[in-house]
Amino acid sequence: MPHLIKFAEYVNSHKTEMAVEIVDAVIERAGLKISADERDNAIGMYKDFLTFLGDIAEQHRTSAPVALINWSKENAAMQVAAGGKISEIIVRYQPTREVFIEVVNEIGEQLKLCIKEQSEIIKKVDLLLDTSLNETVFAYEAMTERMEERYQEEAARLSAPIVPVKEGVVVLPLIGEMTAFRAKYILENVLPELSGSDITHAIIDFSGITPVEIEVAQYLNQMKGMLQLLGVQVLATGFRPDTVKSIVNSGLVDFKSMRAFTTVKQALDSLEKVSV
Repeated sequence: MPHLIKFAEYVNSHKTEMAVEIVDAVIERAGLKISADERDNAIGMYKDFLTFLGDIAEQHRTSAPVALINWSKENAAMQVAAGGKISEIIVRYQPTREVFIEVVNEIGEQLKLCIKEQSEIIKKVDLLLDTSLNETVFAYEAMTERMEERYQEEAARLSAPIVPVKEGVVVLPLIGEMTAFRAKYILENVLPELSGSDITHAIIDFSGITPVEIEVAQYLNQMKGMLQLLGVQVLATGFRPDTVKSIVNSGLVDFKSMRAFTTVKQALDSLEKVSV
């Protein structure tokens, strides 16, 4: 189609001025307030986008290029790194679409393209914009989920430090809201650190956590079982009434039989009496 090649040639030779025109029009239409650096970055991004548009027109493609998908993922990564919201990206697509249609119509008049030819080009613009929006959202969500998982893992690690208090004895103070994620993380990543050590007793202190749900109580029971398999005797301290109620309601008989004390000091004193 000669008209698509003619359009592609025009876009490829006017990318910079077109990108500036589009960016400024979108900023004005969307009522955005951005810095000079952000504007320059946006112009660079739209130059890339126009390259994709020129390529898809010239090559008569009916699908978005892989480069556009990777470009969209990079945009999402920059937004995540900057702590921005996905809505800040989404809100720009509609005014961008409107501006692009106007620009295509203006170029169409200059190149004397008919309505059908302009319509075909606008369809390609829509294809690129829709693909870019979808890939950006998908990538943003995936990256924020991974980041949230890392935050949860770090919080879980910090919420259950292993504190040596004397030879052969450690205290595991559980801190903050004990979710199923945290309990599972401690079970799979923290307690294995005691494997092969000379630890004989572990005091799990519950005084710093919020009420325990049944699912969490089950994980805590597994912690006790794992420590015992490692040859470590388990003592519990700091049970609050609501925690005790949750454990009783969980039906975990083995957990309820654990040696329990009001404070860590009392637990340590009991070990002194048996000459740990």
